[in-house]
Amino acid sequence: MSLSRVLFRNAGTKLLALAIAAVTWFILTGQRRERISERSYRVPLSIVNVPSGTMVVSPLPDSVDVRVRGALTPLRTLDPARLEAVVDLADSAPGEKRYPLEPGDINVPPEVEVIGINPAEIRIVLDEIAERTLPVLASVVGAPAEGAVVEEVTVDPKNVHAIGPAQVIATMSNVPTQPVSLENRPASFTAATTLALPAPGVRVREGQAASVQVKIRPAPTPEPTARPAPARPKKGTS
Repeated sequence: MSLSRVLFRNAGTKLLALAIAAVTWFILTGQRRERISERSYRVPLSIVNVPSGTMVVSPLPDSVDVRVRGALTPLRTLDPARLEAVVDLADSAPGEKRYPLEPGDINVPPEVEVIGINPAEIRIVLDEIAERTLPVLASVVGAPAEGAVVEEVTVDPKNVHAIGPAQVIATMSNVPTQPVSLENRPASFTAATTLALPAPGVRVREGQAASVQVKIRPAPTPEPTARPAPARPKKGTS
């Protein structure tokens, strides 16, 4: 059999296989031949797997700055709105800890490389969640109208269940209301207000609404002062 017959036997099939191989090679090597680019994004920070019975009490950044590198086509198709930086708190204990941010914490596609994260670590403080029943303290400011005095100040509810970081709840002796003004009030009144929670993360099970009742009455009229009797002249004097 001649060499030409061997080479051209099933020529159509061989050409098709060659075309498929060429297309596959072109696709697989296309990104290598593309221009490599870098871009920066600001992505939201997500905290996941917070242990049950604990809460984050430290301030956290809303986002982090991420710099990525890759071929131009993958970068053009990258949707920044779907990116996020994730810190996993699984098995973390109460207390302070610094969590480094690594490229694997950013959900980019495989063909994109994370080359920079700022900040490089996140400081997180965990505290246990505590609950405590505390009295509500009505906070009033100012003075009533002239001739009126405050007889009694009451508040509803009288007690609430405060929930929050254990270290904060332990220092609380009451839950005050937002200040209610008595300025120039001539008579009794009721004011709707809210509770003044002392720290972020503290809440009350019953909600923050409160009502302050102030009883005002006229000041008592002072009794007239008796005028002293005129002194009698002594005998023998004119």
